[in-house]
Amino acid sequence: MSLSITRFRRAVAVLTLTAAAVALSGCGGSASSPATGAAPNANRAAAAAGVSSDVNDEQCGKSTRTIKHDLGTTTITGNPTKVVALEYSFVDAMAAVGMSPVGVADDDHPERIIAPIREKTGKYTSVGLRATPNIQVITSLKPDLIIADSGRHKAIYDQLSKIAPTIAYPSLNGNYQQVLDSEMSTAIALNKCDEMKTRLAEHAKLLSELKAKVPAGEERKALFVRASEKGFTGFPPKAYTPGVLAAVGIGTALPDENGDASVSLTLETLTTTKPEVMFIAPNPGPTLTDQWEKSPLWKQVPAVKDNRTFEVDPDSWSRSRGLISAEVVATEAIKLLYGK
Repeated sequence: MSLSITRFRRAVAVLTLTAAAVALSGCGGSASSPATGAAPNANRAAAAAGVSSDVNDEQCGKSTRTIKHDLGTTTITGNPTKVVALEYSFVDAMAAVGMSPVGVADDDHPERIIAPIREKTGKYTSVGLRATPNIQVITSLKPDLIIADSGRHKAIYDQLSKIAPTIAYPSLNGNYQQVLDSEMSTAIALNKCDEMKTRLAEHAKLLSELKAKVPAGEERKALFVRASEKGFTGFPPKAYTPGVLAAVGIGTALPDENGDASVSLTLETLTTTKPEVMFIAPNPGPTLTDQWEKSPLWKQVPAVKDNRTFEVDPDSWSRSRGLISAEVVATEAIKLLYGK
């Protein structure tokens, strides 16, 4: 891009997060449930971690656990060790409790697993595309647990369940709260309840520390977009990345009118949206941004006029959608905006 977009050195954020995420010790207590809703009556441990009040908490530590999820109820006995993860966020959940999957739907792009997660993930077998994972390869791995996307994999859920116990949560269109909830439920399925509670408490502490770095009176609204050659896609408040940004005190420029997970933007609608900050996650190669930066309309966007447009990594900011990747996003956003 010829636009003067700040290219953040992601290695700094990765090192910061790696240091913040290590050395977690176990703790007792209980947590919460499936992937929706708030938790006004959650127990103190769950509330501190930001998890909803209904995340299969009563199943923590049981030798046989009945896990409620978006596509039904699944019974899991013992400690699963051969797990297939059909989205990057579920690899994130496993890494957060010190486990590695035997199979991952990685779109045949293992490099898309971001560094802080890749460092904790051992060798695995690719089971193909996230949208259409290879059933034969999954079967050959003889898993004892499959973690699926409740939207993408609804049509093949019965097939997956015949291979191994399968739980399903929103990932592709999941919001930040749903990510936290699904990570806790996944940990309970893995019989790693205490480990995830400790990790979620660490996560909450880190985000609180990052939020404290936002200056008092900060009112600028940010827009997170995915840019491709043919599209400029914005994400409203209920989407995952704006939810992470909101958790550290960075507001969202788009209105929340119809509950859509994403919104296609034209240059004209961008100028009326008037974002004061833009985080742009580009696809490889030319994008619409390259064309729009030549237009006078582009220069009218407040974020452009104030040199507050930042190019960010689509793997960290968009594809991963997990606990660890949320920490990458939050740390990077604060450093880009405030240099802290």
